Amino acid sequence: MHVLITAGGRRTEHWTELFAALCDRPDVALTVLAADVSAPTHRALDRLARQRSNLRYHLVPHLLGEDRTGHMASALFRPGTGRLLGGRCPDVVHVIGEAAYLTTWQAIRMRQRYWPAAPITLHAAQNIVMRFPVPFPRLERQAYDTVDHAFPITPAALGVLRAKGYRGAATIVPLGVDTTLFQPRPAPRPQGGRFTVGFVGRLEPHKGVRDLLRAVELLDCDLLAVGGGSLAPEIERLAANRPGRVRLHGWTDHGNLPKLLARMDVLVLPSIEVIQRNLVRWIGIPQREQFGRVLVEAMACGVPVVGSDVGEIPYVLGTAGLTYPAGDVLALVDRLARLRDNPDFARRLAGQGVARATTEFSWTGVADSMCRVWRQLTGTGGPGGREQPADNATGTAVNGNH
Repeated sequence: MHVLITAGGRRTEHWTELFAALCDRPDVALTVLAADVSAPTHRALDRLARQRSNLRYHLVPHLLGEDRTGHMASALFRPGTGRLLGGRCPDVVHVIGEAAYLTTWQAIRMRQRYWPAAPITLHAAQNIVMRFPVPFPRLERQAYDTVDHAFPITPAALGVLRAKGYRGAATIVPLGVDTTLFQPRPAPRPQGGRFTVGFVGRLEPHKGVRDLLRAVELLDCDLLAVGGGSLAPEIERLAANRPGRVRLHGWTDHGNLPKLLARMDVLVLPSIEVIQRNLVRWIGIPQREQFGRVLVEAMACGVPVVGSDVGEIPYVLGTAGLTYPAGDVLALVDRLARLRDNPDFARRLAGQGVARATTEFSWTGVADSMCRVWRQLTGTGGPGGREQPADNATGTAVNGNH
């Protein structure tokens, strides 16, 4: 089964882990068309292509990009991108991008022009019903009328699809974690050390970073922050005031992240909801945590997790983590103190997190679910042929072919 995947945007590093899980299947050949991706994504694609003979990828020049407009919806492949496949006809086309994105519109046009018999599936992560300016609503409706099967990452994302008019088949497939890389540390942390709170992600206001800094000071604990963003100077000032107690580690390759997680007693995702105005200034777009993948990575490593109640964080945590009302610093302090003062409780919560991450969120399981749908759509999945399953839960440069 030859699968063509299109993807665009800077925050795409984690998709290479899905690509690896798909390439583990000997009956799957994978071609990736990507644009406007980050340098780590390029390195990961290049490394994976050298390791897996059933993966080819093209980094496609783009006419617009996230850096110019501030939103992934505006990324645009160079015209003629579909010709890069030559005579190789995909059995299925999968689009990583929302229905209103320009790259989704382009993928649909490519499918119609070059491979009209290939089913097309769509990733969906939006958990808020957003109304885009012209011409995006028309592109969105076209996508909903064309897509054969959608893969929303959460029940809320499925609800948004239905609210906006998608009536086709859908299967919930969450974002995943590489359980061969993210594993519990082999030995417990040394007893008697200072309690260390961790954060991984963009150091921006909507991630609740300022709430976390206040909580750390009130609790008088250590902080290890991994990432970068506009609030990095505030963490650096706090580090200067509390030498040895606050550490800031810049962005790191994904392979190094488990070592940093192992230095944390708890990982916190204190996100809050904000309004974005970076696509069109007079239109406010709510920004609410769509998944919180670092929570799953920490759980897989046996690190207890705490998250606010914004967006999909409670869904991701289930009963394997602690939640608190977003913006309530004292409530966050309470959750952290419970973990600090009750090591047995922290260990039990960590164990529940490992179990949830490995059974519900492994990339292997995600790839299984997607391949099952693709085989049904292409008529290679045994009895039932092209019948579509109903909604269910969890289930290089252009001139360098790789």
